[in-house]
Amino acid sequence: MGELVALPKSGDVFEDVRGDDRTMRVTCHPMRGTVVVSLWVDKICRASFQLAEGDLPRLRAALDAMEFNVAPMVVKEASA
Repeated sequence: MGELVALPKSGDVFEDVRGDDRTMRVTCHPMRGTVVVSLWVDKICRASFQLAEGDLPRLRAALDAMEFNVAPMVVKEASA
């Protein structure tokens, strides 16, 4: 089992569009030189990724370059 570290002051929590208490936490750990992205279901961490501080500009650029030029597809549930 991994080391449990208190949630830092800088970061954010994002809710998954699928719901079901799924969240993604993004936290900064300057003492370790990392940004941690962790995936949670309810209060259980299911996965984490430690991104080196030096890779943060490349991640930002990748996110900034993403475009949604097509309208989102709406899926209708089948009626009973």
